[in-house]
Amino acid sequence: MIVDVVIEQRFYRCAEHKFWTDNAFPYDFWTRYLHVFQSVNIVARVALVDKPHSDWKRVDGQNVNVVVLPSYIGPWQFLLSLSKIIRVLRARKTLTRAVIYRIPGILSTLYHFTAQANNKPYAAEVVGDPADVFAKGASKSVIRPLIKSVFVKMLKWQCLGAASISYVTEVSLQRRYPPNPLAFHTHYSSIQLEDNDFHIRPQYALTQPLKLICIGNLTQPYKGCDFMLQTLAQLKQQGLAFTLRWVGGGYLQAQMQELAKQLGIAQYVTFVGNLADRQAIRDELDKADIFVLSSRQEGLPRVLIEAMARSLVCVATNVGGVPELLPENFIVERDNQAQLGQVLSALAGYSSTQLLASSAQNHQKARQYENSALVARRNAMYQHLLETM
Repeated sequence: MIVDVVIEQRFYRCAEHKFWTDNAFPYDFWTRYLHVFQSVNIVARVALVDKPHSDWKRVDGQNVNVVVLPSYIGPWQFLLSLSKIIRVLRARKTLTRAVIYRIPGILSTLYHFTAQANNKPYAAEVVGDPADVFAKGASKSVIRPLIKSVFVKMLKWQCLGAASISYVTEVSLQRRYPPNPLAFHTHYSSIQLEDNDFHIRPQYALTQPLKLICIGNLTQPYKGCDFMLQTLAQLKQQGLAFTLRWVGGGYLQAQMQELAKQLGIAQYVTFVGNLADRQAIRDELDKADIFVLSSRQEGLPRVLIEAMARSLVCVATNVGGVPELLPENFIVERDNQAQLGQVLSALAGYSSTQLLASSAQNHQKARQYENSALVARRNAMYQHLLETM
């Protein structure tokens, strides 16, 4: 059976009709659905480009196709594209029977009302929380409170209506957006960790200056790069020596580079941009002393789990499923510069024994997210949807 997977991610199509991604969801990601379904149609926004960048990855491939929606950005472009989006989605009514919504997102709601005839069963993979996405500081929209209210209600409704549902968290998202008691429900992360993604540090001694690393795309402010830079400016004034490498690019990168200059820390901060090769990311993590997740919203942050798998000491903001991953003393409230600064200053004084203990604890926790442990739960959810058709 063919399955449609509706996602908010934006992809690119070049002249020879090949599809590409600049940061996430390459072809390898979509093959997980082929364990149960014969082929996958990715329903997503697509922008036309002359040619892909050298660090982009192919999205489509054998038994993985893309259903092209207009590449709108923001509410006004969305409204201008709405009629075309609806036309494309209506056609799906006769072209496919099974559908999985990766939510939250407006496209899944539109798909439901335009292509889901006669209340057909659907599956949902809950990967984030709109209450965090549209929290104060995470979004600059003037109608942010209204959008937040609408998306929270929409996600609750979608979760209750799903015949099969999974969450990236074990308990956090389920509390706010419970499934239908009669539905098949499970939990699994989107992460795919193989044996070579894990590494045990036999020794752990901090360097001078302290080597910090953050990983996050710079296409939206919710990754908290500004929060991280402002915290580091305070630490510089307090005399803490550090360097930061920020892995991940986007249109906000130039703005963040300018902010680093204004704060007087530009010489200590390197913006690496996107790294398409997983080994390159592992190398960056292995060179660092401490990983920091400064996000204002997350589901279950994959980059944090990846850092933990490399046995890095990690600090993260209290968003999404972070409390399921880290001890309380390594978690700070979002946008709380003083608290993040205090934790980083304290870690700078940790002994090798303390660092190794945290390192080992993180590595052990990350082992729970090995791909072999998650595949069975994913396949069970997909199989249940197939059986309801």
